[in-house]
Amino acid sequence: MVANSPQMRRIPDEQFFDLRNWSADKAEDYGEKASMLVHTMMLSKAEQVNQITTELHDGNIILIDFTPLTSDQETLHKILAELERAVADVDGDLVGVSQKWIVITPKSVRVSRKKLAL
Repeated sequence: MVANSPQMRRIPDEQFFDLRNWSADKAEDYGEKASMLVHTMMLSKAEQVNQITTELHDGNIILIDFTPLTSDQETLHKILAELERAVADVDGDLVGVSQKWIVITPKSVRVSRKKLAL
């Protein structure tokens, strides 16, 4: 018996995918339950570190926008120190990918420090 593979849904050729109007709640889910999730979040307060740490221990990747904290450097540095300790605990990775985004990964997932050259 052949397992059912996820069906890819295609956008008709006469349409295009306009990212300006795209939102995650309109995205389609292709396939079955994943073993790892990629979460995005806006980091605005220290209390969110527990949620991030939980997701990290669950084996998920977290993309974090820390824009709300850029004006409070002291809090931002404390939070980043906490996140670095959490990442070290699980042998994960923490990398800044822009001036306002970081990526945190669990064990056995590393973020390349080199950009792809196409």
